[in-house]
Amino acid sequence: MAKFTLNYRKAISTVGIGIKSVAGELDADTATITAGAGAPTATEPDGSIYTRTDAGTAAEAVYARIGAAWVAIDGLP
Repeated sequence: MAKFTLNYRKAISTVGIGIKSVAGELDADTATITAGAGAPTATEPDGSIYTRTDAGTAAEAVYARIGAAWVAIDGLP
Protein backbone atom coordinates (compact mmCIF):
# COMPACT_ATOMS: atom_id res chain seq x y z
CA MET A 1 0.00 0.00 0.00
CA ALA A 2 1.30 3.46 -0.87
CA LYS A 3 2.62 5.69 1.92
CA PHE A 4 0.04 8.37 1.01
CA THR A 5 -2.79 5.87 1.48
CA LEU A 6 -1.48 4.84 4.89
CA ASN A 7 -1.08 8.44 6.06
CA TYR A 8 -4.46 9.69 4.87
CA ARG A 9 -6.77 6.74 5.44
CA LYS A 10 -9.53 7.75 7.83
CA ALA A 11 -12.60 6.02 9.18
CA ILE A 12 -15.10 7.86 6.99
CA SER A 13 -17.86 6.58 4.78
CA THR A 14 -16.50 8.21 1.61
CA VAL A 15 -13.14 8.67 0.00
CA GLY A 16 -11.64 12.09 0.62
CA ILE A 17 -8.55 14.26 0.47
CA GLY A 18 -6.53 15.49 3.44
CA ILE A 19 -5.09 19.00 3.17
CA LYS A 20 -2.21 19.81 5.51
CA SER A 21 -1.37 23.43 6.25
CA VAL A 22 2.20 22.48 7.24
CA ALA A 23 4.25 19.35 6.58
CA GLY A 24 4.41 18.28 10.23
CA GLU A 25 0.67 18.61 10.91
CA LEU A 26 -0.89 15.56 12.58
CA ASP A 27 -3.36 13.57 10.49
CA ALA A 28 -6.03 14.07 13.17
CA ASP A 29 -5.72 17.86 12.67
CA THR A 30 -5.78 17.76 8.87
CA ALA A 31 -8.86 19.26 7.22
CA THR A 32 -10.55 17.03 4.64
CA ILE A 33 -12.65 17.35 1.51
CA THR A 34 -15.26 14.60 1.20
CA ALA A 35 -18.54 13.91 -0.57
CA GLY A 36 -21.50 11.64 0.02
CA ALA A 37 -25.25 11.25 0.25
CA GLY A 38 -27.08 12.76 3.20
CA ALA A 39 -25.92 15.35 5.68
CA PRO A 40 -22.38 14.89 7.03
CA THR A 41 -22.02 12.93 10.25
CA ALA A 42 -18.29 12.16 10.43
CA THR A 43 -16.23 13.93 13.07
CA GLU A 44 -13.64 15.81 11.02
CA PRO A 45 -11.28 18.68 11.95
CA ASP A 46 -12.49 22.28 11.65
CA GLY A 47 -11.93 23.62 8.14
CA SER A 48 -13.14 20.42 6.48
CA ILE A 49 -15.54 20.62 3.53
CA TYR A 50 -18.29 18.15 2.58
CA THR A 51 -20.28 18.18 -0.66
CA ARG A 52 -23.64 16.45 -0.58
CA THR A 53 -24.33 14.37 -3.69
CA ASP A 54 -28.10 14.15 -3.10
CA ALA A 55 -28.76 17.81 -2.24
CA GLY A 56 -32.18 19.08 -3.20
CA THR A 57 -31.28 22.78 -2.90
CA ALA A 58 -28.19 24.97 -2.97
CA ALA A 59 -28.63 25.55 0.77
CA GLU A 60 -27.84 21.90 1.53
CA ALA A 61 -25.20 21.16 -1.13
CA VAL A 62 -22.01 22.27 0.68
CA TYR A 63 -21.08 22.02 4.36
CA ALA A 64 -18.08 23.34 6.29
CA ARG A 65 -16.83 22.10 9.66
CA ILE A 66 -16.80 25.18 11.91
CA GLY A 67 -16.52 25.12 15.70
CA ALA A 68 -16.74 21.30 15.79
CA ALA A 69 -20.10 21.34 13.96
CA TRP A 70 -21.14 20.88 10.33
CA VAL A 71 -22.65 24.12 8.98
CA ALA A 72 -24.53 24.23 5.68
CA ILE A 73 -23.15 26.92 3.37
CA ASP A 74 -26.01 28.52 1.46
CA GLY A 75 -25.04 28.69 -2.21
CA LEU A 76 -27.55 31.37 -3.14
CA PRO A 77 -26.46 34.99 -3.68
